[in-house]
Amino acid sequence: MLVRKEACETARKVEHAFSRCGFSDEEWGVLQEAPLRAFLWVATADGPAGARERRACRRVLEAGLYARSPLVGRICLESLRQLDTWGPERLGEVPDLEPLRPLVTRVAERLGLGEAARFHACLLEVGLRVARASNGLAGLLLGRVRGEERLALETLAEALGPPDADF
Repeated sequence: MLVRKEACETARKVEHAFSRCGFSDEEWGVLQEAPLRAFLWVATADGPAGARERRACRRVLEAGLYARSPLVGRICLESLRQLDTWGPERLGEVPDLEPLRPLVTRVAERLGLGEAARFHACLLEVGLRVARASNGLAGLLLGRVRGEERLALETLAEALGPPDADF
C-alpha cells in the first residue's frame, strides 16, 4: 500500500511538473493518448487491430516505462492502463492524427529537443513494431512491413514532423 501511495504521489508530481511547463489539460490528454493513436493508426491500416499488434504495442509501452525521459515513462504508463481497458469495438476505430501534428513541436518548446526527440522516437517505435507484428513471422523475424502499414508509418511520421525541426 505504501509503494502504491508513493507511486501515486510521484505520478502527481510529474504531471504537475509538466503542467507547469505550459501544457493545457487538453494537450496533456493528447500527450497521454498519443502512443495509442500511433498504435491504432498503423494497426487498423489493414483492418481491426489484432492480438499480435496489441502485444507489440504493449511491449514497446512496457519498455518505455524505463525510458530516460520522464515524459515518455509517464505517457507509456497511462497508455498501458488505457490499452488494458479497450474492447474489440475500440480496436477497430481509425484514429484522427490531426491532434498529433503540433505535439512534438509543443514538447520541444516546453521541455527541450531531447524530450521531443525521445517522445517522437517512442511514437514511431510503437508504429514500427505494430507494423512488423501485423505481418506475422516475416515481420517479427525479418522486419518486413507490408504496403498498407508502410503507408500508415509514413503518414504517422509526416504528422509528427521531424524530431529536430527548427523550434
